[in-house]
Amino acid sequence: MKTVTLLFSFAFVLVFTAPTDETHLLLTIIDEANKILNGGLEFQALVDSLVPAGFDQDRCRANGPEDFCIAETILSAINHAQYRSPLNNISKISRVLKLYNKFHPTNCTVKENGDEEQLHDLLTNLFNCAQAIYSCPSPCRSSQTTL
Repeated sequence: MKTVTLLFSFAFVLVFTAPTDETHLLLTIIDEANKILNGGLEFQALVDSLVPAGFDQDRCRANGPEDFCIAETILSAINHAQYRSPLNNISKISRVLKLYNKFHPTNCTVKENGDEEQLHDLLTNLFNCAQAIYSCPSPCRSSQTTL
C-alpha cells in the first residue's frame, strides 16, 4: 500500500511540475532570459559574445515558431566550455524552445551570411517576442503561432 501511494505521489509530481503547456513554456523562456539579462557580472562575458543574427523580433511576433526554432539552433550551438559563467540558463532556454517547437513543428536553418549580433540582443528580442505571444489571449496565441 505504501508503494502504491509513493508511486502515485511521484506520478502526480511529475505530471504537474513538468511544463508541457505552451503558456508555461513561454513563461519559462521569459524568466530564464530575464535572469541572464539582469544577471550582472556573472553573465557579462556570455551576453557580450557574438552569435549569428538570424532572429528577427518583428518576424517572430508574426510567426513565432520559425524564429523560436532559429533561436533554439543558435542557443544550442553556444560552446559551453568557452565561458566560465554557468550556462545552465542558456541550456534551459534551448531545451524549453525545443519543447515549444514540438507544438509547432517547422524546419528552420540559420543563414550564415556573416552578420552577427551580441547574445544580449538575441535574448532581448527573444524575451520581447515571448512576452508578446504570451500576452495574447489563448485563441490569439494559438492562431498567431501556427503556420
